[in-house]
Amino acid sequence: MVIGLLGPSIPGIIMDFGISYIKAGLFFTMLSLGSLIGTPLGGFASDYLNRKILFSCIALVLSAGLVCVGLAPSYSLSLLFIFLMSLAGSPAGAVGQSIMLDMFPEKRERFLALQTLFAALGSFIAPLLVAMNYSMELSWRWAFIETAGIAMLFLTAILLVPIPAVRVKQPDRKKLSSILSNRGLLISAVMIFFYMALDIGFSYWLAEYFKSELQVSMKIASAGVSIFLAGLITGRLITSRLLRVLKSTRIMQYGLVLALVSLTLFLIVPFNSVKVASILLYGLGISPVFPLLMARGTAIFPDQPGMVSGIMYACVSLGGMVFPLVIGAVASAMDIRHSYFLIGFIVLAMLIAVSCRASGDKKRLAGSPGGTARY
Repeated sequence: MVIGLLGPSIPGIIMDFGISYIKAGLFFTMLSLGSLIGTPLGGFASDYLNRKILFSCIALVLSAGLVCVGLAPSYSLSLLFIFLMSLAGSPAGAVGQSIMLDMFPEKRERFLALQTLFAALGSFIAPLLVAMNYSMELSWRWAFIETAGIAMLFLTAILLVPIPAVRVKQPDRKKLSSILSNRGLLISAVMIFFYMALDIGFSYWLAEYFKSELQVSMKIASAGVSIFLAGLITGRLITSRLLRVLKSTRIMQYGLVLALVSLTLFLIVPFNSVKVASILLYGLGISPVFPLLMARGTAIFPDQPGMVSGIMYACVSLGGMVFPLVIGAVASAMDIRHSYFLIGFIVLAMLIAVSCRASGDKKRLAGSPGGTARY
């Protein structure tokens, strides 16, 4: 939900501070830079420290950071507060994921799809909250302050719900250097990095696309991001069911094909009704990619879920730092519509990479005993 607030708020932030697209893109960069540093540290800590205390501290600082962003009087202070909020609050995802993977390692793919469904649900609610404030003629700032109150409710839940302790350390736990040198983990991590162009690279600028290209009000433009997220939520729910009958690589292939076709329609068909439907289908198409890549990467080192989750989320943050800024720079040089063609090329490249990886898996399995095993 915290991440989902920024994109729909960008049109209001641009008007409030009188800044360019490139300066607005720095908000995304600072949000992701804080996460790039904070998430791995939090993930590593979750394998060794008391998770209830760690989780509680994250929620408390996150709430305080949201209030500071909402009250920041200048562009520079807003950048600083977003960075600090992200630095201290971003480990929540990695810590929560490490708890889940410790409890249910055998249901990794299905539960990661469901966990990311709830993450998408938070991002779905955020644009609606921003739009509601705009409809009440309130500033974009109020959405951050209201979300701070929700974070305090999250803190209360953490304090009340029992959280399992870290499992007894295994004697064969790998060092960070060994984990980072694993080829399978690196492939998943790099693909997650590029996936962020498809997800937040697309959604962060969607409100501005609606406003500048389709000439709609900020209220409608902010709510429009929820169309994409509705597809993302639906797709991850479907993914958790499809895993019972289809291989994970096949699900990703079908999803990326759907995403490529729907993005093409979004860019070339001038009718708003088609664009809205295309956004929904695009979210549906990319929805399986992130949880299934995350499941594949974390499965390599099941006894260190926090450390591996932290590394994978660092790639999420790095992608979030790079792609919104790149797309904003292209939009400044050309326009928002042409910047989305870059996303289309990345969708195509990921489809080719997933297909090649699936082909390599088939060849390896065919040459091993039990070659018909699920891959």
